[in-house]
This record gives sequence, C-alpha cells and structure tokens, in this order.
Amino acid sequence: MVTRTKREAAIPKATTKKRNPVSIVLRDLTDIHPYSQNPRDNEQAIESVRKSIETFGFLVPIVLDEEGVIVAGHTRYEAATRLGLTDAPCIVASHLTVDQINAFRLIDNKVSELSKWDTDMLAVELSALESSGISFTEFGWSQDEIDCLTEIVADDCMSAGVAAGLDQANSSGRLEQRGPNRTRLVIGEFVIFIPTEVYRRWANEIRVDCDYVESEIELLLLHKLGITPYLQE
Repeated sequence: MVTRTKREAAIPKATTKKRNPVSIVLRDLTDIHPYSQNPRDNEQAIESVRKSIETFGFLVPIVLDEEGVIVAGHTRYEAATRLGLTDAPCIVASHLTVDQINAFRLIDNKVSELSKWDTDMLAVELSALESSGISFTEFGWSQDEIDCLTEIVADDCMSAGVAAGLDQANSSGRLEQRGPNRTRLVIGEFVIFIPTEVYRRWANEIRVDCDYVESEIELLLLHKLGITPYLQE
C-alpha cells in the first residue's frame, strides 16, 4: 500500500493526471530507428558524444516513440553504433500524441541553441579541471579556446589561497572581490582584450548613438568592423 503525505494528498486529481512518470528501459540498437526526416545535422557532434559515452558511460537516454523511432537522441544513437554497443537506455514517450512528438523533436533541438556560456564561470571550471587528466579537446573545444579561457583565469581572477590570505590580513574581516580589469571581446576566432572601463565607455556610447535599438546597434557594429561592404557584395 502506498502512503501519501498530506502535501501529496492535497494535490488535485486533475494535476496528478497531468504527471507523466517515465521509465528508462534498455533497447537493442536494432530496435531503434532514426527519424527519416530529422532536420538536424549531427555529424560533427557524433565523435565528441562517442568519446563522452566511452569516458563517462551512457548517461542521457534516447527518447523514442512507441514504434521505436527516435524523438530525441540521434547523435547518441550514432555514437553508440560507432562504439559497437548492442543496446542503449531509452525512454518511450508513449504519453505524447504524434503532433506532440514531432513538435518536441524540433523544440528539443531549438532550446539548446538558446543557451549560452557564462565565459567567466566556464573559465573557472575548466581551470579547476586542468589536473583532472580529461582532454576537453576530445569533447568539442579547440585548444585555442581552452588556452584563451585558462589564461583569463590566470590574469583576472584570484586563487582561493590568495583570497584567503588577503582575508586574514584584512583588519575589518571583509574582503571586496576584485573584478576582472579587462574585458574579452570575441569576434569569431579573434579574441581581443580591452581595459574594462574603456570597453564600458565604448559600449555605452554605441547604445546611446543607436537609442538602445538592438537592430541599429548590430548595423553600427557591422559598419565599424568593416563587415558591411562584404554583405553588400
């Protein structure tokens, strides 16, 4: 017999019915079928995912419809095939309609494009893992990206040991965190370091000149970078 807490018992039945608990099952790869009209080209990501599964295990299940057709996880399927695996963990989205499955297939890929890195936090995380023995170049990062990020940490951030030492020396017991004194401006493969105050003044002037209209800011930046003539060819 299942005993419910007072909070669970108070949940309206309509809300409870909307819950769709899913189970992870192992499926033979021969019973998994790629979606023939998948609009996502995953080829460049397969090798990195293959290395991830090889290193860490198959941690993210493939989502299937009731016929075994992939809803999400084409790259993981291809990576598993290249690894010579016989089966893979899967979730069967039996609670979704055909339209919902087709919509989710698109939405799942789109939402990943909306995320972006906080490069300062990323730099700290990568630097903390320098001695881990993990080669991030095998998972999609270039060595130039890694070098750039770890150099930022070395130049702009205090180590925990230095911060602790300053904290002990501070008579008031309070320590103001030192922010980066340079701003990193990235344009494709070009990385430029600018004094933060200079960058802020420059960026603010552009916003004011364009009345804070994003489309106008983009056009002005393209012009200042000399890219506009190439767009007109």
